[in-house]
Amino acid sequence: MTKDAYPEAALRLLAARQAVRRHARHLLRKPDDIGAHMARLQASLALAGAEPVQGALADLFSCFGARDEPLKRTALQLVRERLSAHATRWFEAQTAQTALPAIHPLATRWSVLAHPSADISTRARRCSVDDSRLLAGQAVLAFAAADQPAQREFLHHCVTCHDNLAFMLARRALLKSGASLPDDWAAVSLQLEQTRACT
Repeated sequence: MTKDAYPEAALRLLAARQAVRRHARHLLRKPDDIGAHMARLQASLALAGAEPVQGALADLFSCFGARDEPLKRTALQLVRERLSAHATRWFEAQTAQTALPAIHPLATRWSVLAHPSADISTRARRCSVDDSRLLAGQAVLAFAAADQPAQREFLHHCVTCHDNLAFMLARRALLKSGASLPDDWAAVSLQLEQTRACT
């Protein structure tokens, strides 16, 4: 990305985030506003990752029932390329059903009308798949740069948030590159395995 293009891209991202928040605030006052739901979905597509889009779609599905199947299908079609395959299947299965309950596994941290259910993993409640991938990439860079504080912070995150995904992605990438991992990585690996065994 060129120097000149960066501010323009950053401004577009900021505008999209502001639009998502503006429409979310409006929906808290008027949850049945179809136009606001669709505008929020459109703005969410300008943000990185699947979580903002899935959160906005879960809000729409929590407000409209079986008689609104065409609306729900249109909304799903708009964002389906951004969703994971399993989330797309879940939403498809709900299009002809009653509105989603207020607490549901399809909701994300970006949802304002629906709320994530407690039966999803600790990692999913605390950080998204997108977050885990980003953190893993940053950890690999920190390892290559011998940045000990950043590595410690990453390992602390993995243990605190039970982020097995981020740890596994970073560890796999480092081992594939031929890196020899220090003892603290082995300790975190063991701790995460024990946490998984207890859940």
